[in-house]
Amino acid sequence: MRPGAEPETPLPAVPRAPRSWSQREAQGWELLAEGATHSALVARLLASRKVRSAEEAAAWVQSSLKDLPNPAQLSGMTESVDRVLRAMDDGELICVHGDYDADGCTSVALLVGFLRQVGANVTWYAPHRHRDGYGVALHTVERLAEEGVKLIITCDTGVSAHAAIARGNDLGVDTLVCDHHTPPPELPDAHAIINPRLDGEDSPFWELAAVGVCFMLAVSLRAKLRARGAFSGGTEPDLRNMLDIVALGTVADLAPLRGVNRLLVSSGLRVLKGRRRTGLDALLTASGIRPGDPIEASHLGFRLGPRINAAGRLAEAARSVDLLLSEDPAEARSLAEELDAYNAKRQDIERRTFSEALEQIQADPDSESRKGLVLWSEEWHSGVVGIVAGRIAQHVNKPTLVLAVKPGEGEATGSGRAIPGVDLFSALKANDHLLVRFGGHRAAAGLTIQESNLSELRSAFSGPAFCDDDPECWEGKLAYDAELALADIDWNLHGDVDQLAPFGIGNAQPLFVLRGATARRVKALRKGGLRMELHDGSGKSIDAVGFGLGVRPEDIDGPVDVAFHLQENHWKGVTSLEIRIRDIRLSS
Repeated sequence: MRPGAEPETPLPAVPRAPRSWSQREAQGWELLAEGATHSALVARLLASRKVRSAEEAAAWVQSSLKDLPNPAQLSGMTESVDRVLRAMDDGELICVHGDYDADGCTSVALLVGFLRQVGANVTWYAPHRHRDGYGVALHTVERLAEEGVKLIITCDTGVSAHAAIARGNDLGVDTLVCDHHTPPPELPDAHAIINPRLDGEDSPFWELAAVGVCFMLAVSLRAKLRARGAFSGGTEPDLRNMLDIVALGTVADLAPLRGVNRLLVSSGLRVLKGRRRTGLDALLTASGIRPGDPIEASHLGFRLGPRINAAGRLAEAARSVDLLLSEDPAEARSLAEELDAYNAKRQDIERRTFSEALEQIQADPDSESRKGLVLWSEEWHSGVVGIVAGRIAQHVNKPTLVLAVKPGEGEATGSGRAIPGVDLFSALKANDHLLVRFGGHRAAAGLTIQESNLSELRSAFSGPAFCDDDPECWEGKLAYDAELALADIDWNLHGDVDQLAPFGIGNAQPLFVLRGATARRVKALRKGGLRMELHDGSGKSIDAVGFGLGVRPEDIDGPVDVAFHLQENHWKGVTSLEIRIRDIRLSS
C-alpha cells in the first residue's frame, strides 16, 4: 500500500550522521564469473560478500537442506540427546524455558511442538520481563521443581544462569542449555550446554540464533529416535514444517543471513508461504499480508517479529508462544489481533521515547564529540529501549545504550546497539565493574546498572571504551555494490539480484547508485519520506520512494544521485519495479 502524505510532528533537530559513498571491493569476481551460470553482476555481488571460490558461489546460489552440516558436530549435543531420551523413557516431566523475545518464543514453540509429536511429557514457560527479569529466575526453578519437573531445557538463555542451574541441581532438576549468547569465562554446572560460541568461529553453526540451535537438537533427537525404530508406524515428524518459525526467530534476532542461517531462512520462507501453521497464518493476516502476497525476510524482521516481540515487551511473552502453538483458527485470530494491538501501543511508546532521546542528545553540549552515547530516563519503558537504541545508533552512527531507570530502586535496565565495526560486548566487558550484569554479543547487548554509575559509564562510552575498534567505522560510510543506468534496471536485473536472497544482517540487500537523474513529481511522505519519478536523457523513468532521508521536496533543485535498493511494488493488483532510496544528494 502506498504511504500517505500526512505530516507528522517534527522530531528534534539532531542531524543524521553524514555519510560518504564508496563502492564495495569485489576482489576476484572474474574468477567467480568464469564458467558460471550466474551473471557477472552476481559474481561481483558474491565477491563483495567475501565469497572466494566457485564452490562457495555455487553454495550461495544453489544450496538446499541436504547441504546442512551434521548437528552432531555441536559440543554438548550427544549428552543432551541422551538426557532427553532418558526423560522420555522414564516419563519425566520436561519444561522448555524460553526468553521473552522472538528468538526465545520461537525456540520454545519449536521444541514443545516437536517433543509433543514424539510423545514426550512436556510443559513450557516464557518468562515475564518485569516479574522474572532477564535469564532464568531462582523462583522459577523452585516452582518447576515443586510441580515435578525433572529436566529443564533453556532456550535463548541459560549460559550465564549459574545460580538458577545450581539451585536446580540441589532440587534434583537437570538443566540442558540451548543458547547462542557469548559464554562467560566460567560455565554453569548444567548437565549439558549446546552453544555454538563454545565451538569456535570455524564451526558452521557459529552464527546460529537460539531457535537454530533448538532446531539442530530436534534434528539430532529425531535421528536417534529413528535409529531406535520409534517411527515404524509412520509417525516421524517432518522437521521441514518447523522451518517457518526457525526463519522467524533467526531474522527477528538479527542473526547474520549467511551459511547455515541463510539456508534455514530461505527454506523457512518457502514453508511460510504455504501458511500451514495456524498461528502464523493469523499473524500474517493481522500484519496486512494476504494469501498469495510475496513473503520476504524483511516481512519477518519488520512485521511478524515486532508483533511477536510486542507481547514480551509490554505484557506476557506467553501470549506469543500460545499463538505459535495454536491449532484453533478462532483462537489464533484473537491472539494475533491481541499482538497487533500490543505492537501498535509499542510503536506509540517507541516514537515518544525516540523523540525524547533525541532531545537528550540535542541538550548535551558534548554529544557531538562522544564516540558512544548513554541515554536514560525514569519515564522510559524498558520494553522499547532496545529498539530505540538501534534507531539512535543508526541515526547518529554511534554505539548507543538506552536505559530505563526504575523510580525509587536506584537501578536501570537497558539495551545497547552497535554500529558496523564496533564490538559492543567487549566495550561493556571492559567496564563490567560498573555493571550489575550484562550479556549479548558484538552488535547488541542488555545490561543492568546502578543509577549512581550511569554518569561514569557515559564517560567511558564517550571514547575510552572503543579505543580498540576499527577507526573507519566512525566515518559513516555508505557502501554500494555497483553504479547503474536507468537502462540497466529491469526484471532481468531483479532476477539476478534475487539469487542472493534472503537479505538481512550479514547479507545486505545489494545497494546500487544512479547518478545525474532528473527528479519529477517529488512529493513529501510521512516519516520524512519522499516519492518521485526519476528520469534520464533516454526518456526512461522509474518510480522511487525513500523514508527518513532528511530531505524536503524544495531541496531538490537539480539532477540528483541516489543510492538505492531494487524492490517490487504491489499496488491494486499490479506488480512493478521501483527503487527504494537509501540516500539522495544533488549531483556534483
